[in-house]
Amino acid sequence: MATRARTRDYRLSGGPQGAVALDDEELEARVEETWWHPDIPRSELKAFMKRSDIPALWDFGLWIALTAGSGYLVALSWGSWWAIPAFLVFGAIYTSSDARWHECGHGTAFKTRWLNELFYHLSSFMSLHEAYLWRWSHSRHHTNTIMVGLDPEIQVQRPADLFRIAMDFFYLRTGSQEVIQVVRSALARPNAQVRDFVPPEERAKMVWSSRVYVTIWLGFGVWSLAVGSFLPMMFVILPRFYGGWLHQLLGLTQHTGLAEDTFDHRENTRTVHINPVFRYLYLNMNWHMEHHAIPMIPYHALPALAGAIADQTPTPYPNLWSAYREMIPALIEQATKDPDYYIERDIPVGGVAHSSTEIIGETPGKVLAGNWVEACSVHDVDEEDVLDITHDGKRYAIYRLQGDDFYASDGLCTHEEMELEHGLVLDGCIECPLHNGVFDIKTGRALKAPVHQDLRTYPTELRGDRVFVDLAP
Repeated sequence: MATRARTRDYRLSGGPQGAVALDDEELEARVEETWWHPDIPRSELKAFMKRSDIPALWDFGLWIALTAGSGYLVALSWGSWWAIPAFLVFGAIYTSSDARWHECGHGTAFKTRWLNELFYHLSSFMSLHEAYLWRWSHSRHHTNTIMVGLDPEIQVQRPADLFRIAMDFFYLRTGSQEVIQVVRSALARPNAQVRDFVPPEERAKMVWSSRVYVTIWLGFGVWSLAVGSFLPMMFVILPRFYGGWLHQLLGLTQHTGLAEDTFDHRENTRTVHINPVFRYLYLNMNWHMEHHAIPMIPYHALPALAGAIADQTPTPYPNLWSAYREMIPALIEQATKDPDYYIERDIPVGGVAHSSTEIIGETPGKVLAGNWVEACSVHDVDEEDVLDITHDGKRYAIYRLQGDDFYASDGLCTHEEMELEHGLVLDGCIECPLHNGVFDIKTGRALKAPVHQDLRTYPTELRGDRVFVDLAP
């Protein structure tokens, strides 16, 4: 499908402080830009969101064992022709880290937070993705997926650069840029693009993390010089290059050739069925449309989610070849003829573009003396859940923990103004559905990046079977 030709400037704009404040007059416009999300019962959604350490312990444990085992075979075969297939296998397993940093970064791989953080930093290092930079980069990617000038992770820009795409099957173009980016950060000189999405208060962490990366790289480089062999480097840094072919093969299917500047992930993101081995190494990210639609769903629950919302989403591609059979002509068209060409998906009717909220305080008798407002009935909110309400044009979240333990806060995340009603209540915290930032429900304190500004909280009282909130300004 061809659209009106226009000049594309993929340089980032907006800055790390581009989020609209909760009391800003532009807030309403930002909220109206809510992404499409599937129409699914809250109870069913909560079941999909359930966290568990067990699947990830099995998957990550096997991955570590496979990495170590294939690495041992590499060492045994070094100096013979058998080293070539051994390195290809080891590299493909090693670079599965590129899917694992992603899931751990969302905080959904493990239920235990420190396990997510441990494997996030380990797999980020293995993938040459500096952990703090990429946490914020990926946050912007989910906020502004394939939005020109806003998304820092648009892999294939237009007009398509076919040579660069081919080189990245061995990570030659993007990988060299990542290494340079880490070195610049280690020197406390990040480029303008990085400064656009990494908040100033997070840059010191990025700088010190980058210095750790560079120190380890230099250590392996000195080791290689000392032993007169580049074998040590074949186990650190280089695997992401010679083993990058599989991740590029799978990762290209995520968004390539699809629409830009749309607020519907069904138009800019693919789901592709792949074989069980690739699916394991890719950590189920082939269900990519579902992942973008509801980022809080753990990787192991994505297949079940896909089945539950299948009538609201485009038909998945049956295999990799079917996706590439569509992508390759589209890329050639974008590269040689029409940069505005894109693949149009068949979008079924279904899902909701905007959140529905319960309106309070708009009818006589709801507002009591002072600033106390009757918010809802105790029966309106399940235990360990959240309800979204609106009063005088402003959104609030009502939480119910165990029993009749109710709390209230502003209803929009302080990071990108996402509605918290779609979030997950877990262990006394609310997790934002967009970027998985976490707040303490009782205090509103921001606990996990990318959120760093606390939520405002409000006193609550239970009077009979009604919940009241003090909305004092």
